[in-house]
This record gives sequence, structure tokens and C-alpha cells, in this order.
Amino acid sequence: MMINLLLVLPILACILLFLFKQEKLNNFFVIVYAIIHFIVSGYYFINETARFTDRYCHIDNSNVIFLMVLSVIFLAVAIYNKRYMNLEDVAVRRKRHYTYMLLIFVMAMTGVIVSNNLGLSWVLVEATTLASAYLIYFSKTKTSIEAAWKYVFICSIGIALAFVGIIILSIATGDLNSLNFYDLILNAQTFNHFWLKLSFIFILFGFGTKMGLAPVHFWLPDAHSEAPSPASALLSATLLNSAFFVILKVFNIMVAAQCDSYARIMMFVMGFLSLFVAAVFIYHINNYKGCLLIHLSKIWVF
Repeated sequence: MMINLLLVLPILACILLFLFKQEKLNNFFVIVYAIIHFIVSGYYFINETARFTDRYCHIDNSNVIFLMVLSVIFLAVAIYNKRYMNLEDVAVRRKRHYTYMLLIFVMAMTGVIVSNNLGLSWVLVEATTLASAYLIYFSKTKTSIEAAWKYVFICSIGIALAFVGIIILSIATGDLNSLNFYDLILNAQTFNHFWLKLSFIFILFGFGTKMGLAPVHFWLPDAHSEAPSPASALLSATLLNSAFFVILKVFNIMVAAQCDSYARIMMFVMGFLSLFVAAVFIYHINNYKGCLLIHLSKIWVF
């Protein structure tokens, strides 16, 4: 399947980059991957008959939109990244490490979007944290180190909460023994509502941390403002979408289980709180890059 190309190509590119260690290959692999990503995503976006579903991967009417947004943003970032990195006066080795992490970061976000398994989605969301932490730390200043540690610490707590939510969801499913989203939706009416609602709280807060929802958003303005501009664009325009899509898929399980009223209230409260926090703090922040990013992300979430 063509979608496998988007998951395998970055790994091959990193291996080749490691073996040859040529500076000109940095931008080359990023641009080539971005073009292929755009072509493959566009193919699935235009051709509805090509969409598919299997055990661990799927392309349908919902996630193809998120995949296309990721492709468009990544293509624009790849074009801009060439000039940006040429102006950066850093060692070639650091530029190569930056390229490794950028490719893996996009691959992990792609995997989150196309994943058809909640457990696999959790692993890939954690992979986005590990990859993007270096991108935030890239400038190696005191503030970037602080932002990277804050990002890793808070998001690790969030991903741990999401893991607890997945365990509780497994309790709610009874004997189903599957984290496949289609299996979960198909059998949702048989789930224990108490455990299902409890699991949604943990999953919402866990993946909401990655999404930058208040009150678990404190990593977001520092990380976005300290990351290089290409990485910052991916963090704000695609990473938050990927985390949101996992929440959206779990919300579909709540709808199938007829617990959607409860889920809507929880999402509305966090969305409204995020808007409120952004509106208050926007008047007290001088870092307009970080402030604007967090404010726009809250509007998108709401």
C-alpha cells in the first residue's frame, strides 16, 4: 500500500543520511519526503475508492483530511526549511541530527493519523514527543533547554495519564481484548459505562496535554517559541491536530456507547477553559510568537 511509503521512507532516509553524512542530503531528503507525502496524501484525498481499512492502519473520510493538512503544512515547511537551515551557523552534525528528528517527527504524526489501533496511536504520540524534544532544544540556549525539559516532563505525565485511560478502557470493554478502533466502536454498547466514562477523562487529559488544552498547556508557549521556525510550524499546525484526532476517535467510541453527552460536556469545559486562559494571558505576554501560537491553537481546539 502507498501509505506504507510514508512510514518507511523517513527511516531509509535517516539510514542513508547516517551512512553518507553529506550536508546537501539534509534538505534533499526533507523536500523529497515532503513531495512524496503530498502526492500520496493527495491521491487518497481525491480517490475515495483507494481508501482502505486493515488491522492497524486505515484511510477514511475523516483522517484523510488531517493527513492532507499535514502534507500541505509539511511541504511548505520543507521549502522554507532549506533557506532557514542555510542561514543557521551551526555544525553540520547538528543539522544532520535536526533532519533525523524532523523526518521521524513527521513520520510519527503520520502514523498517529492513519493508525487504527489505540495502543499504537499512544506509542506514536510518545514518539512525536521524543523526536520534537530535540527540535525544541536545537538552539541549545538556556531558554530552549528549559522549554525542552518542560515539554518532555509535562507531555510524559500526559502520556502516562493516557496510558492509564487505555488500561481503564480495557476494563470497560470486558472480554473484547482489542484496541482496534473499529472493534471498539462496533462493541461499544456492551461496555461498562462507569469505566468508559472514567477512561475518557484520563484519555482526554492525557492526549489533551499533547494538544495543549488548559489546564495542561504550560509547555506549549515556551516550546513553540524556542523551536526553530520550521519545527514550530509543525508543532502548532500539525502536532496538535494529531493529538486531537486521537481524542476524536475515542469520542466516536463514546458516541457509539451512547455516552456522548458526557463526553461533549468534558470537551466543552476544556475547550472553553483553554480559550479563557489564552484570552487572559495574551495581555501579559511579551513573547508574541509563543502568545500568538497558543492563542490560535485554543481557537482551533474550541
